[in-house]
Amino acid sequence: MLTEIQQATPFQGSDTFDNIGWGESVYLPATTQLLRNDYVVRPEDMRQVRRIMQAVAEGGMFLNAHVEMENAIDAYLDELEAVNKVEPMKGLRWVLSHLDQVTNAQLERMKRLGLYAGLHSRPLIQGALMHTVHGERAWDMPPFKRVQDSGIVWGLGSDATAVTTANPFYTLSFAVTGRMLGGRRVNRQSVSREQALIAHTRSNALFVFQESNLGSIAPGKYADLLVLDRDYFTVPAAQIKDIRPALTMVGGTIVYQSR
Repeated sequence: MLTEIQQATPFQGSDTFDNIGWGESVYLPATTQLLRNDYVVRPEDMRQVRRIMQAVAEGGMFLNAHVEMENAIDAYLDELEAVNKVEPMKGLRWVLSHLDQVTNAQLERMKRLGLYAGLHSRPLIQGALMHTVHGERAWDMPPFKRVQDSGIVWGLGSDATAVTTANPFYTLSFAVTGRMLGGRRVNRQSVSREQALIAHTRSNALFVFQESNLGSIAPGKYADLLVLDRDYFTVPAAQIKDIRPALTMVGGTIVYQSR
């Protein structure tokens, strides 16, 4: 793996598909599972995590690390702080993703390292199961508002389609309402519509080093845009998930138009 990292050459693809760095599971034995609450930090695993992180930092590459539970977040931050002393990661835009149990103290550590946060809408489908596994703590998983209030740049996404729908309006709806697809409320960390939209657009563009091209409608940026069938900012919150595109434009070319 270390040899593969050393040979990696990011940013060789296209604007549609590209490899920007390393992740998501940095080292499989040190990867948490959302629907299990028994993760044990093993020093031998974290030593491997550090070796991989240091190789990525030495290569000047982006890193995205999947980490969910509080004890795992602490362990990853320990390794990140150690790597940063040897190979500073400032400017590499490293991301810790999921962060379902991140605490305020951990967010402060992330800020000092210049890390970003990637949060997801997995409770759309798995919310009830998360409450079964994690009890009361599941109300704050993922902690959208806590991360927003910390001032850390955070991106919003759906995660893999095997976990939840890729439809961005379902993801935005969950971040705003905290409700599963069936309407059950399972999260109390809601953010505003504007905060959710910025996280899903501008912030995600920053993560992939495309903030000059993507993330907002502005002169000089790609004409990638949607015309919607209703106003995201004014429809009742319960209807955000029902928004549909009336027109889709990619690079200034119309690729979809409803009849």
